[in-house]
Amino acid sequence: MEQRLSKTMQHALGIDHIDDKILRVVLESSNSPTILSDLAGKIGDLLVADVCIVVSIAAHPHSVNDLGYWRQNSAVLPHQVIEQLSYLSLGDDCIEFSTIERPSPLFNLLEPLLQSISPAASWLGMTTRFQHQTNGLVLLLKQSSWTNSERELLTKTLDSMAIAISQVQLQQQASTKTRYQNLLKKLSREISQGYQPRRLFDNCLAEICSALPVDRGTILMLKYQNPLRAKGRGKHSVKGTAKIAYQWNSQPGSGSHAEPSFSINNSALCQKAWQNAPNCLYFESDAAFPDLNNDQVHSCGTALLMMPLMGKKTSETDTAMVLGFLVLQHNAPRRWLEDELDLVDWVGVQISTAIIHHQTLNRVQSIVDERTAQLKSSIDMQAKLSAKMRQHIEQLQKLNQLKDDFMNSISHELKTPLTSMKIAIKMLRQGQISPEMREKYLNILEQEWNREYSLIKDLLTLQQVESGELNYSPQELDLNQTINNLTQFFTVKWQSDREINLVSTISEPNLKIYTDADSLEYILNELLSNAGKYCDPNTTIQLLVESHTTINNKDIVISVANIGAGITPEELPHIFDKFRRGKGVTDGAVPGTGLGLTLVQYLIEHLNGTIEVTSEPFDDEMASFLTTFVLRLPQIQPFIS
Repeated sequence: MEQRLSKTMQHALGIDHIDDKILRVVLESSNSPTILSDLAGKIGDLLVADVCIVVSIAAHPHSVNDLGYWRQNSAVLPHQVIEQLSYLSLGDDCIEFSTIERPSPLFNLLEPLLQSISPAASWLGMTTRFQHQTNGLVLLLKQSSWTNSERELLTKTLDSMAIAISQVQLQQQASTKTRYQNLLKKLSREISQGYQPRRLFDNCLAEICSALPVDRGTILMLKYQNPLRAKGRGKHSVKGTAKIAYQWNSQPGSGSHAEPSFSINNSALCQKAWQNAPNCLYFESDAAFPDLNNDQVHSCGTALLMMPLMGKKTSETDTAMVLGFLVLQHNAPRRWLEDELDLVDWVGVQISTAIIHHQTLNRVQSIVDERTAQLKSSIDMQAKLSAKMRQHIEQLQKLNQLKDDFMNSISHELKTPLTSMKIAIKMLRQGQISPEMREKYLNILEQEWNREYSLIKDLLTLQQVESGELNYSPQELDLNQTINNLTQFFTVKWQSDREINLVSTISEPNLKIYTDADSLEYILNELLSNAGKYCDPNTTIQLLVESHTTINNKDIVISVANIGAGITPEELPHIFDKFRRGKGVTDGAVPGTGLGLTLVQYLIEHLNGTIEVTSEPFDDEMASFLTTFVLRLPQIQPFIS
């Protein structure tokens, strides 16, 4: 006891140094809770106390006090002590002097609270005043009684403590103002960027929850069953769904983009907040939200604030619709200050504006997309109609050209034989005619009749092929014999006519093919006849027959090549068209109907084969061309029953 009194006297002698230390604590620290705890340590050590608590009394009656404490054994103060001191209100009407004495209202309030810390301890309490207002409270506890000298020593430090607590309050106010200003700047920047609401929700919740601070933040978006009725907020309730658009939690990594929903019909808080809109609904404690049983939504409290997010008014008499709520929650009781409510209100207005802007843009974009789709559909339809019209015009042009080619070919093929037949008949009617001349004119009649018969036969064959009525009777043929018969026939014909040679080559003896005999005979006759029509005199026509092995079977490849008038690149793609003949063919009196190669192509396809044609210059002067038709027929195996 003597040592403790000696220590107290030593500190009393150096009171000026103590004041200097108290003010130095304020100057050397920028964190208000730390300053208060350091001040509590200085005073507790000075008066050799067991516990020292320094409370910074908030100027506003609804604000929360800051406090710092010091304890010799470093133990933590009970939670209820911290909570009650944080919300302790000291009015000048009940405190007329610095020392808290018995009996007084403040003594009666603090006595049971401090006894919960140390039941057997005696305590000493004094208030600090700055500029004629109470701004702080110093509480000391120790096991022994307090002496007058200790009371006097604490009294002498009150002025310095009042100044120190005032500085703490100024720092706190400046820090809060700076924090709010930074929040407003960040949110203004985010909103001006025009981000999607989801991005804005994320940033707004994180910033405002950290600035206040609170433990959780939630954005609720409402969807009504009857939107028209939802505008009139009377005594009736509203039905609909609340979707959690975004959640933020003070725990790291606890932000959630999940969108669970619940019915607002069963939430009394949602109903009350909806009816209270556009004003804010808040509770300082004992408010669990959402206040319903839902496995998808976690209910938690204690302090709650629900700021309505209001829609746009369409007229002065119209009531804006509640789009949703900005919900803030804190795990412990807390007072919602006026500046905090103003800040949340500003944030709510900005979020509402962003939502309305986004919805408007979506509606405009939807209209633009719809009109664009309609315009695109109209343009596509016009393009299709134009393409169809061009197709019809091209078809009409082709049909017109086909008609002209048909009329030219048929006119030539009918007129020329008929003229020859008329002359032959006229000559045969003469009475005096030698047997040789009679035979000659009879041969002319027979040739021209065969020519007309071939024309009619080609037309009928074309009709059968196009209608699918052509018979297909496959059989095994000896290609050597077929080629030899054709070679003999055309050799005699061309030698007596234009001295054209025909050289046929077969790759292997006894070469067989299983196909339709009539179709193959017509194809080879037409290809050889066509080669003879357009080859130069005194040239040789090459007929080559080969057997090519394929992956699945064998193909018979037959090529017919001649040297003479070639086929121009422009005419080459059209040589298989009906009634299509090369330029100058009709004027050059080359016989033909323009159906031969058409029938060749049809019959080859009928036999599951292919045909290709090339026409390339034979000499440097390009006076003659080497024209080659290559026919490829599959070696189909006969079906054996």
